[in-house]
Amino acid sequence: MDMSTGSSSMDMGEMNDEPMAMTFFLSSSTSLFSKAWTPKNTAAYVGTCLFLITLAVAMRVMLALKPILEKLIWNTSVKPEGILVPDDEASYQKETSPHQSAKSVYKNVRKRWSIWRFQTSLGRATFELVLATVGYLLMLAVMTMNVGYFLSVLSGLFLGTFIVGDLAADNSLYQEHHC
Repeated sequence: MDMSTGSSSMDMGEMNDEPMAMTFFLSSSTSLFSKAWTPKNTAAYVGTCLFLITLAVAMRVMLALKPILEKLIWNTSVKPEGILVPDDEASYQKETSPHQSAKSVYKNVRKRWSIWRFQTSLGRATFELVLATVGYLLMLAVMTMNVGYFLSVLSGLFLGTFIVGDLAADNSLYQEHHC
């Protein structure tokens, strides 16, 4: 491969018509997610930025709803009588020794697995899939290095937190997941 001519076994022009940006730049014709989504005028660029703001707000809303859904719908455990109840109402016997026996661990896993429900797990997994998809789409928008897209994502995260941040502000699940 001759580095001076820039030729290689794969022509870089086939991958992308524009050189890869390594610094933030301002352009109203930056592709978002695919070449088909390239704003052709200022109105289309503003629409794309508004879409990113909406997507970021949606992510914050989902993050605020997650602990609520976890507590009310998805998180269940078993009382000694075998009745399904929310986790905070269950009473578990905790061993005082730092080393649990293998039998105790097996019983704990078996008890938790016995309450596994397809519908609950499907709902939780689907929610996580949507949340991850939105997060990765926002990451890809920021990785374009377009200042407008970057500021749109930040504005959406701010606006979403401003609107629904109080719903889950005290919950550790909300604080663990950042964009």
